[in-house]
Amino acid sequence: MFTQLEMKLLSYKHLTVSFLFLLLMQSTIAENTVAESFLATGIGHFEKGNYDSAKINFNSAVQEAKKESDSKLLSNAYNNLGNCYANTGNAPEALKNYQLAVSIAEKIGDNARIAKTLKNIGTVYSEQKDFKMANQFYDRSLAIAQKIQDSSIIADIYNNQGVIFEQQNNYARAADVYTKALAIYRSEHNDDRISMGLNNLGIVYKYLGNYPQSLANYDEALALSKKLGDRFMIAATINNMGSVYALKGEYARALILYMEALDTAKKIKATEIIIENYDGIAYCYEMLQRYPEALKYRKLYEQERNEFINTQRSGQLADMQTKYETEKKENEIQLLKQKERISALEIAEQKLQIQKRNYLLYGGLLLLIGLSSGLYFWYGNQKLKNKLEQERAIKQTEENERMRIAKDIHDDLGSGLSKINFLSEVITQKATQFPEIKSGSEAVSETARKMVENMRDLIWALNPENTTLANLIARIREYSSEYLEDFPIELRASYPEQIAQMPISKESHRGVFMVVKESLNNIVKHAYAAEIKIVAKITPDNFSISIEDNGVGFDTTYYAAGNGLRNMKNRIQAAGGNMNIQSEIKRGTRISITVPLAAA
Repeated sequence: MFTQLEMKLLSYKHLTVSFLFLLLMQSTIAENTVAESFLATGIGHFEKGNYDSAKINFNSAVQEAKKESDSKLLSNAYNNLGNCYANTGNAPEALKNYQLAVSIAEKIGDNARIAKTLKNIGTVYSEQKDFKMANQFYDRSLAIAQKIQDSSIIADIYNNQGVIFEQQNNYARAADVYTKALAIYRSEHNDDRISMGLNNLGIVYKYLGNYPQSLANYDEALALSKKLGDRFMIAATINNMGSVYALKGEYARALILYMEALDTAKKIKATEIIIENYDGIAYCYEMLQRYPEALKYRKLYEQERNEFINTQRSGQLADMQTKYETEKKENEIQLLKQKERISALEIAEQKLQIQKRNYLLYGGLLLLIGLSSGLYFWYGNQKLKNKLEQERAIKQTEENERMRIAKDIHDDLGSGLSKINFLSEVITQKATQFPEIKSGSEAVSETARKMVENMRDLIWALNPENTTLANLIARIREYSSEYLEDFPIELRASYPEQIAQMPISKESHRGVFMVVKESLNNIVKHAYAAEIKIVAKITPDNFSISIEDNGVGFDTTYYAAGNGLRNMKNRIQAAGGNMNIQSEIKRGTRISITVPLAAA
């Protein structure tokens, strides 16, 4: 509970914001343009944590900057939009806007903006714990900042590197670079950066066990944040203070601070702070033996965290970066080809003039037509070849990423869960005289076992070799038979006799299987059914499957808003399909799923 919050909250907010305000002020003339006005208003909202309002103004600034053909303001507006998405936990959108900002800055040769935006991109990758990519962007940014002698950017990069060292538990190096950054911020009298630097050093002192010094840093940082009216940093700092008191065993005082931070975080919709607040509050209630409240906030923590985490986010960021670099290279290639074509046309024109002078106009025209045709067909062939190679590279990258994710899940999570299962069994065997401990350890063992099963299903779904319609149906047939063996329920199943090994999208593949699995689980737990009927059908355009039971049924109107059914529908809709639920009390339930094969 005390290992992730500080780095996530401090690396985005204050390494990407206040310099934009100064940059804007430097470019302000006697009378602001419309784009500048929207940008200034957006920055004001951003500094106060009003991110929704800030996004509206920054988007308006983008549109106005395009009308005004002001590339500097356009790059600035995209960068600020990236900051908004970064602070609200939307890393893909943040990266998208940063890439647009740096692309424009490179075209106009604005080195300061290039350095700042590259630093922001590095922060996105640091947040995803891709430290290798993060350091690559930090190094590129640092080289430019040192070249143009921009001490503010250099200090920011020191700070960001400290975040990485901190997450790698290298607190000595983290303290060293944080101290360098803070010294520069103090020399520039930059209050919001000073607040951030004090916060970061407070975190390091906390991990080093120097709680008085940690709290002293937080007190000074909080005073500066309140002076600036920065609600994001206020919430983050109060939360960090709560974690120190929790470590000191002063749970009641820590609880008060966590609650205060949660109230502020909710007002500005700072998702990551809210998640960590829930975790800290649940922990304090557990330590105070107030278990009902602890359970309430633990459930809130799990719910918010599960909604926030996206297992494909790292892959999505990698794809976005690959796409950006690919498009950049393609543009360079196209420019070279255009130059080559211009050169070829100039040569042809010279030849034509010579031929005119030598009364060979007809022969020159034929030569020019032949040359143009050859260039046309060569260019078309090269374009098709490049497109096919690009598609193969992207597909291979995607498959490699999915295999890597599956391996990491198997190696890291699998071993950990197996160890939890083993230890809980040992505890159960040794706690026969303590029913409460035995019951709890049995529950832990059962939970670990289920998570291992779910992990295996996820690994199976991630394997590109399994992403075919035939494998999906085979897996459903195998899973339903094995799952229902331990229950007094008759399974009647109907599957197509011949199934082609046609590919199916990974969204459809995983979504359909997870919904079938959840449906069977719900029937066993709640339906009291004696029979289950599964029917799968394939048409030229769609694949459909229905799960029907003769159980007690339920009121679909009452349960329609529940998380379980909503999540099942969302999975299928994300795959481009639809799901229909029909149920009557005492007459059973029928769930019908259809996904388009064209979306595969």
